[in-house]
Amino acid sequence: MAKTINIGYYFVALIDIVGQRDKLKQWGSLPSSEVKKQDTARILLETSEYVKDLRGQFDAFFNAIAKPTGLLKHLNPQQKAWAEQRKQTNTWRRGFSDSYIITVPCNYDSSWGIHALGISRSLFCICGLFIWALMMKKPFRGGVDVGLGTEISQQEVYGPVNVQVSELEKNAGYPCIVVGKGLLNHLYNLEQSCSNDPEGRDTKLIIQNCRGLLTTDHKGNTILDTMGDGVKSVSGVVSVEWINSAYEFILSQEEFFSKSDRRKEHDYYRDLRKYCESRLSLWGLSPI
Repeated sequence: MAKTINIGYYFVALIDIVGQRDKLKQWGSLPSSEVKKQDTARILLETSEYVKDLRGQFDAFFNAIAKPTGLLKHLNPQQKAWAEQRKQTNTWRRGFSDSYIITVPCNYDSSWGIHALGISRSLFCICGLFIWALMMKKPFRGGVDVGLGTEISQQEVYGPVNVQVSELEKNAGYPCIVVGKGLLNHLYNLEQSCSNDPEGRDTKLIIQNCRGLLTTDHKGNTILDTMGDGVKSVSGVVSVEWINSAYEFILSQEEFFSKSDRRKEHDYYRDLRKYCESRLSLWGLSPI
């Protein structure tokens, strides 16, 4: 019997922590001395704990924006059913070494566009995680897109979409999250398919929220607007103190790399500083 394969569209986000691989590359074989063993253990503990913290922080963001608001008690039974359905978003998370992969299966079977909500929440959480990582002085870069794939094991997608996000992440250069054309096209196509009923109108609002988290950088790339209005509009998740700490870290890195004559890294943080300073006024802060 011929084997069959199910192919569909998936939203995939790939984020990769900057700099940790260089630390791990220092150890290519089992340390021979006790001192080297202790150094290896220290580096492995430091890097692995941060990976776990980063994954846990994403979950914390996701849970925070999915909390009940108390508004359901004012809705009629049909509206309550719609609201409860919105909670059933499929958002898969898995890690590989210093990388973290978020996946949302996309389908057009429901005009409610549940997967659009999964995409919106994922984009917001990645924005918050980006600021948190800067505050922790361990930034990441990444790529997000929608493309073709197939589920080869539980919650594991294989296919062209993985190649797309991998190339976006690799070509990002400075710490940022680059958005692929597949996601932009998907949001447009989904919006066009929405009916003019409460479900369809709500889906259109979700799509607007997604677009509110995007901007264009100095290279003409669409990126996540990690410090923009879309992030600030959600109260109680990202604080002014976080933004200020992130900004101070960016400044310190730009200065450090300028003194160490590492031009490429200096330019990366210069670009990130320019973006950050363009958003500081939203948070009541001023460039230094």
